[in-house]
Amino acid sequence: MIPVFLGLGSNINREHNIKAAIQLLEKEFSELRASKVYENEAIGFEGPPFFNLVVAVETDKPLLDVQKLCKDIEVQLGREEKAPRFSSKTLDIDILLYGKEITAAKPGIPKLPRTEITEQAYVLKPLSELAPYLQHPETQVTFLDIWKAYNAKEQPNTILREFSLQELIEVGKVAG
Repeated sequence: MIPVFLGLGSNINREHNIKAAIQLLEKEFSELRASKVYENEAIGFEGPPFFNLVVAVETDKPLLDVQKLCKDIEVQLGREEKAPRFSSKTLDIDILLYGKEITAAKPGIPKLPRTEITEQAYVLKPLSELAPYLQHPETQVTFLDIWKAYNAKEQPNTILREFSLQELIEVGKVAG
């Protein structure tokens, strides 16, 4: 089985869409582990704050099948396929890591590991929480060590607050 880490984000009907995405992913993958949920500012455009988290799954599905599944879930939850990159989203699911795979971005093939891992606090923090001793495939540095070295002065740390996925799932616990 191949360990896969997915980044999930939503800033439109975010509580509902994150819950629904988790439920749909649980139907496809037998074991799903989730980080805390992080609320953060929109980056690159004016918009409402996002909820972001990282989930870990194991699969024997090929990379492109996992990518198609993620895109299908996004569309099922109302994502517009032609929406600009920097815009509000009902749901965004990015493959952050697919085993130790290293790929260059090509049409139809995601860049792995995803560059946002080391550039965005809302990706690195939950990944370092979920897999602290896992090593970045390119640098062999653990995600916990990368997080400890994260320089918020050079890179934005837009995290506003954090809470557990359980708090999100329990109605009324998180204002969303």
